[in-house]
Amino acid sequence: MKALPITVLFGGIFLLGCAGVGADTAENGGGGGGFLGLGDDTGSGEEEEDPAKTDSDGDGLTNAEEDDLGTDPDKADSDGDGFDDPDEVEGNTDPNKASDHPYEGGWPIGACRNDVQGEGFSERDISDNFNMEDQFGEEVELHAFCENVVYMVFAAVW
Repeated sequence: MKALPITVLFGGIFLLGCAGVGADTAENGGGGGGFLGLGDDTGSGEEEEDPAKTDSDGDGLTNAEEDDLGTDPDKADSDGDGFDDPDEVEGNTDPNKASDHPYEGGWPIGACRNDVQGEGFSERDISDNFNMEDQFGEEVELHAFCENVVYMVFAAVW
């Protein structure tokens, strides 16, 4: 049987296949379709999904990424804090710890926040970490702003 070249045009994209000898046809045990190496047709009419690209909870992280992070691939918000896992990863917070989430005020959290070592409280020192309240009433920690210059003004009345 001589191979018959077939050209199909879909929206300006040319696909070239071969029906005949060596082609993926129902006659030679393939799934049909007549194209060599295109798709993974199991004969059911549906292509198998690549497990590395599967996103069971639809949050934007693949199941493989969720496995690496230790998050639940069936929950968009693994720790139940109201922030989806990818938002927490992008925001440099822990998607497995409900108390660690992006700030409500939108303040950026630096990726280096857990690496900063306090030196003391003298001028030009890196201060020890401490918490303070922002203008939205949320508690924020100083070292979360490690990728920024932070000017602090203190006042006291006695």
